Amino acid sequence: MNDLDEKIRKALAGTREGEELFVEQGLMAEAVAPFRGKRRWVNVVGLCYGFAGFAIALWGGVRFFEAEDTRAQILWAVVCLIGILLNAFLKVFFWMEMHTNRVLREVKRVELLLVKKRSERQG
Repeated sequence: MNDLDEKIRKALAGTREGEELFVEQGLMAEAVAPFRGKRRWVNVVGLCYGFAGFAIALWGGVRFFEAEDTRAQILWAVVCLIGILLNAFLKVFFWMEMHTNRVLREVKRVELLLVKKRSERQG
């Protein structure tokens, strides 16, 4: 916790919106948050592609070990690799979404502090 966080916390002490804003979310709450926003449908489609990538990787991996010749093994290894890469890219996408939500939460904290300071100066 740095000095800015303490100043914001003191400025918003006693207000309900300030209290819930300062509660740190756990990893599961942050992972579910992208499915509650305006771009929920994009994240649902991404989740479906993630499941598809996992299924493709699993299918390619099983077929790789069942293949008889080297050429078929290379083909199924590439299919498995494509599925793994698709899944990895989508995981990075979701981590970026979670980071965006975290940054927006911090910006909202600063906005609340500015509104509070402005109302103190005017009142």
